[in-house]
Amino acid sequence: MFAVPILVFCQAAGAAPVAPDEIPFALRVNHAIALGVDYLKHRQLPDGSFAGHDEHPGGVTALIAFTLARSGVRRDDRALTRAWAALADIEFRTIYSASVHLLLCETLRDPARGAEAQRSLDFLLENRRQGVWAYPWGRIDNSNTQFALLGLRAASRMGLAVPEKVWLEALDGLSLFRDEGGGSFYAPIPAPGNPYGRAPYLGMTAASLASLAVLQEAAAGHVRLRAGMERCKLLEPGERWLEKHFDVAHNYYEDGSWKANWLHAYLWALERWCGLTGRARVAGRDWYAEGANLLLETQARDGSWDGEFGPEPTCFALLFLRRATITPDETLAELEAELERDWAAAPERHQGPGPAARRLTHWWLAGPWTGGGDKALLLDPPFDPAELKPRARAKIAKRDWERFTLQPDRWTDLELLTGRKGDDQLWVLATVLEVSAGSADAPLEAILWLELDDGWDVLLDGQRLSRERRRGGRMSVDVSVPLRLAPGEHLLSVLIEDLHGMAVFGALLAGADNGAPPASVLELPEPEDKGK
Repeated sequence: MFAVPILVFCQAAGAAPVAPDEIPFALRVNHAIALGVDYLKHRQLPDGSFAGHDEHPGGVTALIAFTLARSGVRRDDRALTRAWAALADIEFRTIYSASVHLLLCETLRDPARGAEAQRSLDFLLENRRQGVWAYPWGRIDNSNTQFALLGLRAASRMGLAVPEKVWLEALDGLSLFRDEGGGSFYAPIPAPGNPYGRAPYLGMTAASLASLAVLQEAAAGHVRLRAGMERCKLLEPGERWLEKHFDVAHNYYEDGSWKANWLHAYLWALERWCGLTGRARVAGRDWYAEGANLLLETQARDGSWDGEFGPEPTCFALLFLRRATITPDETLAELEAELERDWAAAPERHQGPGPAARRLTHWWLAGPWTGGGDKALLLDPPFDPAELKPRARAKIAKRDWERFTLQPDRWTDLELLTGRKGDDQLWVLATVLEVSAGSADAPLEAILWLELDDGWDVLLDGQRLSRERRRGGRMSVDVSVPLRLAPGEHLLSVLIEDLHGMAVFGALLAGADNGAPPASVLELPEPEDKGK
């Protein structure tokens, strides 16, 4: 049994905060679940529904209600009963919304609403293409398919009839999303303007494995499906691919870059696969402990995860923490005191820069360089990042070094700033930080916060501090790099990977406590040109 213990978090008023390592892990998980539940409840509208994604009428309300129920909220809780009432007689017309509606129906088991569940099931059965599923307005994809199979599983568990033919055709259809190396991708044909549509990555591979686990469970009642699963050649290659690339913190592509969004959806897919197959470890690692600790560290003060993108990331995070696929129905214990919201369990640097952080606006800039094919310029730039020497009238790999002042209150689009537009490009920026001599006996501690869309490579005095190849970030201040600055001048260099759309860049400097940076650290607007 993998159930998370249901415990009560209680702290006496006025008591000193307890250090994270002194709080039992299960108690911290329960605390995070309670905060996330509270966040979702406060998003409810007066009519009982939840706003979001108008193209999926009723879908967000069904997802949040399902999450609340699976997170341990009592069935007679007012937020849940109001959401359930708001969904009465809604006809779900997209795969996502119909599927989540079935998950909610199976969880609540309301006999009076059986006809609604049957209607959602009929919609899934009638809207298959090549054995799998798609947006009503788009091509087939692995994401719609994983939700549809979850919906079929819920319908079957309610006693509704799912023909064996549907399971068999879904098994065949999953091969459309499989890469030769064993990983899975989002769509069998790249979407227009998105050459990465067919690149395998962890989220879709975990989703495919979870879908296969659903089919394996269904095979217990179907002879032909059972034989088809025995012949299936998708499972073992997929497991090997996922174990090779496994990382709970990064939704990795095969080439080592990673998808910044949908991390929480990936974690929920991982929970489903491991839960349905009884898997305690992946690649020899405790997948649940690693994922839960990541979520504990990144939960926002309001109880959400990636709340700027709506409630879905928070729902997926809670479903992971609750191990919702396999945890029996249990109610969350009533808290005996109001939960402290001081986030004692999260390091300061996970909360973002404080209001006193100073934006760095004076930079040398060169580029962009344009890549081609499979070449990743961030990993193999046309210059040595450790040997950068920005100065006036100088060049680097046939590009001029130029001085620019970035926006003082938000990130800057380098394409708009320079008028140089394109995709698959690399930019390099550099600035000089000076620590006044005699200001400190030991190096000063600071935090560099960055606003970035895609990948980055950060160096201080030619020494690499951080390099990642994510794709499609949040365009918010979400990348932090610790700095140690001895007295004197320091060259801070940042390489920016611009895959698609805008070339986003912004930088702020904060103190070690995320407050104001040390007053002795200055950004030199026009550093002395020692290369002349």
